[in-house]
Amino acid sequence: MEQKFDWSATLSAPKEYPVQVYEGNIIAKDYQQSFTGFGDVNTGWGNYAASVIMGPDVKSIPDSLNIAWHSYVNQKNFIGKWKLPKEQIYKLFEEGFVDSSTNMKITYTTIVVGLSPNGLAVLWLQGGAKQIEVAHFVATEDVHLDISKIENAYMFEKEYNDIVLSDLNEQYNTIDRIKQETYPALDVYEIFRNRYLWKPLIELPNGNKLNEFVLHTYNGEVEIDGPNTSGIAIDYQKRAIIKSISFSWIDEHNKKVADCWLENFNENEIVKAFGSFNESEKIDLIIKIVNNSKVNLLLKSNDKEIEIKNFKTIIE
Repeated sequence: MEQKFDWSATLSAPKEYPVQVYEGNIIAKDYQQSFTGFGDVNTGWGNYAASVIMGPDVKSIPDSLNIAWHSYVNQKNFIGKWKLPKEQIYKLFEEGFVDSSTNMKITYTTIVVGLSPNGLAVLWLQGGAKQIEVAHFVATEDVHLDISKIENAYMFEKEYNDIVLSDLNEQYNTIDRIKQETYPALDVYEIFRNRYLWKPLIELPNGNKLNEFVLHTYNGEVEIDGPNTSGIAIDYQKRAIIKSISFSWIDEHNKKVADCWLENFNENEIVKAFGSFNESEKIDLIIKIVNNSKVNLLLKSNDKEIEIKNFKTIIE
C-alpha cells in the first residue's frame, strides 16, 4: 500500500517580478489544493511565506499540477498543465534525510511552486532547512483568457496593476532599471538552473575545522551540514551558482572560533564567472579568511582562476 505523507503546497516568485495565480491546483489521488488564495507573491525565488494548514493530516503524493498566473511587470499571463514526477517525489519523501541539527531522520513537508515572469515554473521540495529542485516546466502564454470567468479578476485592472508597480518601483527602482537594462532579465531564472561541478573550499587557520555550513544557490536550493565537531568535508557536486553561504569553524579544542556569512553577490559578476567554466570540470570556490573582517574569494579549476570581488562579508 502506498504511503501517505503530511505535506502542503505553497508559492514562490522573484522579488522583482510579483505574480498572482488566477487558476490553479496541485492534485493528488485523494486531495487537491488550490493556489488562488495566496494573493500577490514576490517572496524571492525559492523563498515562500504563506502555507496551507487545512486538509487531511496525511495525503498521497501529488501527480499533477494545473496553474495559471498573471505577471505584473511584463503584463503577461501564463497557463500550464503538467504531470508531476510522482515516483521521484514519492521516493524522496520516503527516504527523507538526516536533519544535521538533531541527527534525526526527517522528511520533506512543503512543496514549493515557483512562478517566473517568462513562463518557467519550478517545483521544489522543502523540509527542515533543506530545499531541492525536483521538476521544472514551461507554461504557454494564456492568449485566450476570459477575464469574466475569473473570480479574482481585480488583478487585471489597470488601477490595481498601477498600485502594484508603484510599490515595486519604490522598492527596486523598477522603471529606471528596466530602461537602463540593469533589472533582472526575464530569462535569468532559467540561467539560474545551470549546474556546475563545484564545491566550497574553505581555508581555515591550522588546527581549525569546519563545523557547519548552509549554502543557498540561485536556483532556490538550500544545502546544509553540521554541526559536526569532527569537521565537515564538502564534496564536488553538480550545484547551481552560489547565492549565499554561512559557516562556522572550531579550534582543536572544539571551541567555536567564529561564524561567517557571505551574501549579496553581484548577480552579473557571479553568473558570468561560473559561466566561463565548463559544466563538467571540477571547480573550487576558494574561501580564504584573511582577518576578522575580510574574506578573499576565488573560483579555480585546473587551468583557470577568477577572483570574485563583489559580495558582503560578516564575521562574528
